[in-house]
Amino acid sequence: MTQKQPQTKESSLPDLRRQIDMLDAQLISLLSMRQRCVERVIEIKRVQKLPARIPDRIDEVLERVRKLAEAEKLEPDLAVAVWREMIEQFIAYEERALSR
Repeated sequence: MTQKQPQTKESSLPDLRRQIDMLDAQLISLLSMRQRCVERVIEIKRVQKLPARIPDRIDEVLERVRKLAEAEKLEPDLAVAVWREMIEQFIAYEERALSR
């Protein structure tokens, strides 16, 4: 799912900031959708008595993210760092939910 934004040398700083703000809004929307999926995962883990943290799954996700970043010409270490933090936050969210 590659979306390329037109790159022009005429873009002004305010134009680029508006573009960044729009992308941020899209990222928040996507994170919200991801959280809804995590909430469904929590229910399955609760029934199956699975822990929030599953190291093999974390490794699998981070490896896939690295490959996707490389394919999109995004700095892979940046992508992995962002995903690692996101995963940690979602694990904490799962742990809170599973402890209730």
